[in-house]
Amino acid sequence: MKDLKGYTESVSTDMDTFFAEMMQDSNYRKMVNTEKTKLASADAVLEAREAAGLSQQGLADVSGVPKTTIARIERGNNTSIETLTKLANALGKKINLTLA
Repeated sequence: MKDLKGYTESVSTDMDTFFAEMMQDSNYRKMVNTEKTKLASADAVLEAREAAGLSQQGLADVSGVPKTTIARIERGNNTSIETLTKLANALGKKINLTLA
């Protein structure tokens, strides 16, 4: 039987190296950046809601946006600027859009 430990050590790499290599692929990099942007939006909504002391249902009640939509946004699903604007207004916040 082949020495699996020796084989694994010879072909293994650490995760930082693996992802650095993957980021060299423009399609992979584009996918990662898209997901990072969606998650940043999700995090911003979640943090603002929690800072306001609101549950998802509470934010739904004051914004007119269904609780299920708020839950989807906080999980990183895509949404419209119109929906984000409703949430921001209900939270007393502004939307700052930066294209960098």
